Amino acid sequence: MPDDFEQSDKPLIVYVSTDSDIPDVLRKVTDAEQNVFRDENVALGVKLFRAVRLKGDKINKSHVYWSTLGGKELPRAIVVDTAGQKVGGLEGNDLSASGLFKLMKKASARTFKTDLEKVVKESRSLLDEMDQVGAKQKALEERKKTAKQGSEKAIEEEEARLAQQMKDIEAREAELLKRASSDRKVTKN
Repeated sequence: MPDDFEQSDKPLIVYVSTDSDIPDVLRKVTDAEQNVFRDENVALGVKLFRAVRLKGDKINKSHVYWSTLGGKELPRAIVVDTAGQKVGGLEGNDLSASGLFKLMKKASARTFKTDLEKVVKESRSLLDEMDQVGAKQKALEERKKTAKQGSEKAIEEEEARLAQQMKDIEAREAELLKRASSDRKVTKN
């Protein structure tokens, strides 16, 4: 792998796609981009990874990184650990959110002490809290439109309280990711 990949402090997900307009390939690319990479576990877990997208049309057997990036079908996803070693890959019809998340857990376990599933679960909980605060903020905006005169101060105080709650949740999320990524099994220089 390129030195940049090998020197990273995070595992790597390489998504190898194509611009092909062949219907079957196009369906697989669309499925990967709309379902696999938007899956909640994958989307939350990828925060502890570096992600790169490459066009696979020019990656052939003579390509210098064929052993890591090559395969039989496009699209494909390859997971590489922080040492630059390929953890595994999925391609074509085998490229699924659950399969990719399993590879992500494997790469994460080689690097971090904190379990990736635990980080995803805690992140999901924080997102739920953000959604709740966001819904309260939206309801307050609607209430503000029909509020009686003299209630501005109470609304402003509630807005400030909700904004602070959101900042606190965001800070907890940042701390979670910082803690998970710094609690390492492998140290990079």
